[in-house]
Amino acid sequence: MKAVPGMPEDTVEAHIADTIRMLKKAGGLHEATVVLVGSAARGTQTWRSDTDLLVVTPKPIPRWRVPVDLHLHMETHDQFLEHLRHGEAFRAWALRFGKVVSDPSGWWGEVEAGVESSKWPSWRLKLDHVRKKRLPIASRLLEDGDEEAAQEEYLAIASQVARALLLRENVFPLSRPEIPSQLRQVGRHQLADAIEMLVRRSTDLGELETIAKCIERELGWLEEEGRTAAGSGR
Repeated sequence: MKAVPGMPEDTVEAHIADTIRMLKKAGGLHEATVVLVGSAARGTQTWRSDTDLLVVTPKPIPRWRVPVDLHLHMETHDQFLEHLRHGEAFRAWALRFGKVVSDPSGWWGEVEAGVESSKWPSWRLKLDHVRKKRLPIASRLLEDGDEEAAQEEYLAIASQVARALLLRENVFPLSRPEIPSQLRQVGRHQLADAIEMLVRRSTDLGELETIAKCIERELGWLEEEGRTAAGSGR
């Protein structure tokens, strides 16, 4: 695993080892598929990256407490496949770019070989959630002057909008640190700059207001594209 400034070299390995240990303790390791996802799987972590692990099992198993810098996504085989069929980007990304840590049953290999593994996620899927849920929260934080919380919220929103935009342009989004470069390749320079500024936390409230307007423009464009596609039956 590539060393990253500000992140211990063995952080990801330690999280993987702890997850394997807990699965073994729960008696589910022999059936569990464990996949490293996100920037760690791509070797593009930054100082603020978390470790993302996907754990898929035939049946639900009890969850356990994990460190704040570990995101553990746990679901059953049926749940994973259902999300994949509905165009969820996270599952499609995991199949394309995830690094398999453990798959003793061979289930992951079977899914990779299946027809559904080639299905692209839907770029329209979470736009409504961004508009109705995430943006109002971010706007309130900005109005309240909570700069740190607003930055985190706008980074999550900008990343979601960027992924939708790239999928609309027939470009499969990579990890977050790679997305600005992909955005520039499709001419979305302002959104690329905004994400990089948010990642660096190099914004003040005035710049956050400018970033918010940029996100609004891109989201509005995507929503209009969605309405046009729906109207034409595409």
